[in-house]
Amino acid sequence: RLAATFTPQGRPMPAAAPGRDEFEEHRREAGLLAGDFEGANVISGYASYAFNPQLAAELRFSQLLGNASDGQLLAAGLTHVFRPDWRVQPFVSIGAGMIRIQPKATLVQAPDRSDELAFVGAGVKVYLSRQFIFRAEYNKYVVFTDRDENEEPTEWKLGFAFFF
Repeated sequence: RLAATFTPQGRPMPAAAPGRDEFEEHRREAGLLAGDFEGANVISGYASYAFNPQLAAELRFSQLLGNASDGQLLAAGLTHVFRPDWRVQPFVSIGAGMIRIQPKATLVQAPDRSDELAFVGAGVKVYLSRQFIFRAEYNKYVVFTDRDENEEPTEWKLGFAFFF
């Protein structure tokens, strides 16, 4: 254990475990979430960097696993935490990115689709212990297709993250 380590002068090494104070002011965060993207299973990873305790830039990658098609989603956005001093932190997010859909057609080979998208979302982060966070979020997307109408899928995810 690091707590039982001594300095060269023979004094105990100061090694405090990250706690609630570090949770309120952490700069970097990464996590994995899973959930539902308009009926398809979604597995998502993200990394974020906080400019201050309330505003962070986020990069997201998601793998979509559906019955009729699979896909990948890559997006960047901003996340705003309303109360960084609370153990349970509500947040909102906004961003844009790309989605690529690969249909699982067997009779007729359907083309892959790549489209731009934008999203808004809301969620909550809960400090669990040390460096671990539980995260739940809901996102509403607008996929800008080259057809006559855009798509508006919804997504919810639950998962765990850590901060450093």
